[in-house]
Amino acid sequence: FWPLVQTGINSFGIWIANSSATSPVLAPFVYGTLERLLLPFGLHHMLTIPMNYTSFGGTYTIATGVNAGSQVFGQDPLWLAWANDLINFKKSGDMAAYNNLLTTVTPARFKVGQMIGATGLLLGIALAMYRRVDADKRAKYKSMFISTVLAVFLTGVTEPLEFSFLFISPALFILYCVMCGIGLLPYQLLKISIGYIRGTIFDFGIFGLLYENTHWIGLVVLGIFNFIVFYFVFKWFILKFELETPGRESFEVEESASILLKEKNWPAIAEIVIDGLGGKENILNVENCISRLRVDLKDPKKVDQVKIKDSGCAGIFFPSEKHIHVVFGPHVEFVRHAVDDLLK
Repeated sequence: FWPLVQTGINSFGIWIANSSATSPVLAPFVYGTLERLLLPFGLHHMLTIPMNYTSFGGTYTIATGVNAGSQVFGQDPLWLAWANDLINFKKSGDMAAYNNLLTTVTPARFKVGQMIGATGLLLGIALAMYRRVDADKRAKYKSMFISTVLAVFLTGVTEPLEFSFLFISPALFILYCVMCGIGLLPYQLLKISIGYIRGTIFDFGIFGLLYENTHWIGLVVLGIFNFIVFYFVFKWFILKFELETPGRESFEVEESASILLKEKNWPAIAEIVIDGLGGKENILNVENCISRLRVDLKDPKKVDQVKIKDSGCAGIFFPSEKHIHVVFGPHVEFVRHAVDDLLK
């Protein structure tokens, strides 16, 4: 079966590589949507790595310097070679070649809107979800949303925010993926040429502000536009379809957390959770998303929800018969590590 899959991947790669002239609108949409859809499975690198480092992301023949005549492949090497040629043409006074290169090559076609541009839309999503948090829970969830937004700004890591709603509202994630694909289109049309980025504010400064002809102002304008559009669309969508997002979940939230939670006694909390789940022998696998433990069980009948609530968790529910979620909000990482230690 795999040769058929490989043939499909190769054909898709050839189409993307040649899409600048043949599919200037459709290709960015397909790439942007598919790249986000593959994220939960860890398969998005199947697109991003070839795009950044192989001919899948373009081929460029170096025009100046000691490497003139040699070729580079992929968005990252292509952008660096393109920027270096522009500098060399300008230094030598060959403005005809300089202007020709600007008009004939648009490097980093897909990468421009993928991460830095995503900052605007992810900020919009974060604010929309925060505004839909139940009023009595906002203080509790505020730090979580701030930390996920800072992760995008400072490190280019988007998964904490995306995973905060992926598992509890898959429909919202599908909407997000499609809108990400649509969001790539303006970057192609405006020929914004900021490349070699990982999505941080520092990359924007280095590879956008410090280089000429990157059209970075267009990126800022589109980022603001993304923020506004994604904020109102997500805010409406969450309320219209009564979707669960952090702070809007379908369980009763107790008024006060347990003393153990206030004292951050993670080992004691983990012991209560394990006991309430039916003991070590009843636990098959433990994972976590941004706000909850996600546990696979042998026998769900052995679960004692009353006991688990003594841990100070915010809620408990079964998305499937043998899979349980125990919600701790932003404390979940500490609880998860303590549970893992006791299960060893």
